[in-house]
Amino acid sequence: MNTQTTFLKKAASAFCLLAVFTFSSRLHAQIIYTDIPDATPSASYSLDLNNDAVVDFIIQFSMTDRIMCYPQNSNAYSGDFAGGLFLPWALSPSTIICDSLATWYDSNSPGTMAWGTSAGYWVGQTDKYLALKLIVGTSTYYGWARLDVVPTSTSFTIKDYAYESTPDACIQSGQTTVGINENAGGSGFSIYPNPFYSSAIIKTKGNLNNATLTICNSLGQTVKQVNNISGQVVFLSRDNLSAGVYFVLLTEGDKVIAVEKIVIADTD
Repeated sequence: MNTQTTFLKKAASAFCLLAVFTFSSRLHAQIIYTDIPDATPSASYSLDLNNDAVVDFIIQFSMTDRIMCYPQNSNAYSGDFAGGLFLPWALSPSTIICDSLATWYDSNSPGTMAWGTSAGYWVGQTDKYLALKLIVGTSTYYGWARLDVVPTSTSFTIKDYAYESTPDACIQSGQTTVGINENAGGSGFSIYPNPFYSSAIIKTKGNLNNATLTICNSLGQTVKQVNNISGQVVFLSRDNLSAGVYFVLLTEGDKVIAVEKIVIADTD
């Protein structure tokens, strides 16, 4: 029980810090998202992540059943090394991509995404994300590309890609706008009234199951938490919270459903 309680407190703190970082970065950050017609090339796809007419990565179907990722210049992908192969990760939505994400491999270490029916993390995967690092001059940018790979590794489809235009800023896999990616994690919510004095109603667009509502202050500290939430309506009481700006995070397990800013005001 103590271990579980400690984990929940750490998770809440991490979510709060993420909320503060998210909203404070909106003034400066911008995600450049490119939605392309789904492409299933017969040989290779030249990926220009930042659309500057310079090829940054080449995704290539080679041999008879092998799909490779070739970073160009100093660019890199994230993955690991096993069985004598460099293996790019096939990430799920909402994975944070930045310098701390495991190991990065550049053009000196081409990555085997899929080989045959068993080698590589991409074999038979649908809507997974390739973590990418883009080097432009002295600046580093992080991004992703979404792909499907057939179970035999004889074909792949690239669907879209994006990068964070602020140097060294993190991005979540599947994230297309600055802030928590609601499309990847859930359906979001609305708060009324906002600002509020004594209580507010939070209504979600989808049903919740054992969710947690966490209130954070502007320092990223947890000041209130409501657990075991189910359904679509949550009543939020002010209790002893001071007037000011707070952040509301709605989570299910380790998944962020949505985040929103609220303002508590005094009646005077």
